[in-house]
Amino acid sequence: MTGNTPSDIDFVIFWVDGNDPAHRQKRSQYLSDFSLESAHNAEQSTDDKRFVQHDELRFCLRSIKQFSPWYRKIHLVTDEQVPAFLDEDKLALDRIVIVDHKKLFRGKAHYLPTFNSRALATRVHHIPELSRYYLLGNDDIMFGAPVQRDFFFDDGGRPVIYADWTAMKSPYGETLWQRGIINGAKMMNYSHSEILVPSHGFLPFDKTLVQTLETQFSESFENNLQHRFRHESQFILESLFNHFCVKNQLGRRQDTGSMVHFSFQLCREGSKEKIAFLFDLIAHGERKMFCLNEYQSLTKRMPEVKTRLYELFPTPLLSEKGLNDVVE
Repeated sequence: MTGNTPSDIDFVIFWVDGNDPAHRQKRSQYLSDFSLESAHNAEQSTDDKRFVQHDELRFCLRSIKQFSPWYRKIHLVTDEQVPAFLDEDKLALDRIVIVDHKKLFRGKAHYLPTFNSRALATRVHHIPELSRYYLLGNDDIMFGAPVQRDFFFDDGGRPVIYADWTAMKSPYGETLWQRGIINGAKMMNYSHSEILVPSHGFLPFDKTLVQTLETQFSESFENNLQHRFRHESQFILESLFNHFCVKNQLGRRQDTGSMVHFSFQLCREGSKEKIAFLFDLIAHGERKMFCLNEYQSLTKRMPEVKTRLYELFPTPLLSEKGLNDVVE
């Protein structure tokens, strides 16, 4: 322990290689039986872009080891896959553990296969040997500067909730992501005029509190599992957890000013000047975390972004294949 801050903190990262022909075939097999309430939500649910990876995970993992080396383990949640750039026999050197969906859904195997991060998040606290305190993220999230344990958990182990209050007029006609945030807030009896929107960064969780929520909202948790792709009826776990912690004074809210979100729109349409300015902030240590929501679109327009990422995270993992890594 550092003071009263938890010393054993794990990372949980979701990753899938959607380019893999076997995974593509598996997705297409289940798409015919899935439907959304609104077709305009398909891009955030079933679109192939959601599952394509372009080396983001390499930078995500390097950033964790470089800027938060105090972590206990990194649980990499995958679907019968191992990232091609990692040597499976050397993962222990970086304290990385592969967690297959089958292990995550033990006792709930009838819901597999799943292509739904909301379903995965709902089961994370069932990972065997997961630390009580864990940080959840996707492969497009990275650190930009050193952080200590107390960045995520304060004295006594209370999670630091990085989220901003906002208002949403209606749950209808919003994006699929917004619907998930709203659904989680409503479970804690928050109205549309006071919604906590979480940061696009690594998010802290206390496993014992998630277990409490699973017991209290068992039907909603089960509903999250039964949809193989993201669906409008689901809640986003971080929204439920954040509202629960703030409402019951079990966590401390902090604004998201220390983070950068390269949104879909920014990745697709943002000016080179703005992108360069944001990366300069990160390079100077002025932002702690950032999220590249659509890396492939950004690097297609600005190939130099990949060079900047290698400059930010120059040291390969011990488990990376080919330690003499170079910028392509």
